[in-house]
Amino acid sequence: MGVTVSLSELLRLAHHAARGKKRSPDVAAFLLDPVPKLAVLQAELEDGSYHPGAARAFVIEEPKRRLIAALPFRDRIVQHLLVAAQLQSLERWFAPQSYACRVGKGTHRALERARDLHRCFPWVLRLDIAKFFPSIDHEVLLRTLRSHTPAGYWWLVERIVRAGGPTEPVAFHFPGDDLFAPLLRPHGLPIGNLTSQIWANAVLTPVDHLLGSGLGLGAFVRYCDDVLVYAEDRRRLEDAWRRVRDLADRLRLRLHPDKCRLHRTTERVGFVGFVLERHGGRVAVHLKRSNILAFRRRMARLRGEWHPERFFVGVRAWLAHARHGHTRGLCRAELSRLVWTRPLGRLR
Repeated sequence: MGVTVSLSELLRLAHHAARGKKRSPDVAAFLLDPVPKLAVLQAELEDGSYHPGAARAFVIEEPKRRLIAALPFRDRIVQHLLVAAQLQSLERWFAPQSYACRVGKGTHRALERARDLHRCFPWVLRLDIAKFFPSIDHEVLLRTLRSHTPAGYWWLVERIVRAGGPTEPVAFHFPGDDLFAPLLRPHGLPIGNLTSQIWANAVLTPVDHLLGSGLGLGAFVRYCDDVLVYAEDRRRLEDAWRRVRDLADRLRLRLHPDKCRLHRTTERVGFVGFVLERHGGRVAVHLKRSNILAFRRRMARLRGEWHPERFFVGVRAWLAHARHGHTRGLCRAELSRLVWTRPLGRLR
């Protein structure tokens, strides 16, 4: 048992993992003198004594309340190493309709594809998984990853999965469960880990193949657990809804009781923070109201805390996101609301 990796490769992965985070105190401290720390990590990986450290848990409120886990930097390096070993096999298995955490795809590419499909079909089925990351079953996950992991890395996969991390409590029951099944079956992937993002994508890949290959419904787009499936016939989507629900039960996942719904494409349909609505041959794409309100709260907080650099970075990031919809008037209106003034307590 053990993973053989060179010190130079670990150093390369360390710099890769540090992209965009070099101002973080733990990242900066690690990179100040990385070679001795990486040599210790290299020895732990080679003799199989490596164990993930304790994650720091914190809560974010936007775009919605989530419990986030931040691992020590050395563990993020190991996750980059593991994902690099798995990714080629996983990418061959992933469906082209899956857009989360993949090179050349992402949120805005998913939105563009959904807009194109929205224009062409009268019906759309929206699917969403309730408490997706906290409810991912460890045994299902390990069974999914087994054939995509090189033999020498399997112990590392098991160790990271078994280590778990801070997640929201979930107690779902599925067909055949007894009363204590949610307590006896380990579940949950901590949000914020690189492996969690890639592995969560893998867990739902059977749904992609059911829709595309099993049901012949290739006109769909999935971003993580947010799915839009399009068809000319409402009955095909009703059947797909039942079939996906049955598969979700086997994967020990629960479809969201409120967010899963069959729509006409002339109705407003939410996807990746935007709302789509077809008007004849044209599709209107607008930001969700919750996104606008969250932006206003964030800017008000940064003005109050007197962080001009973070304030203007936040404005530019929001504008770059918002421009993917029909939001020119909205952006002008929001910019006109922003008045940067030094708080009175900071004048002296």
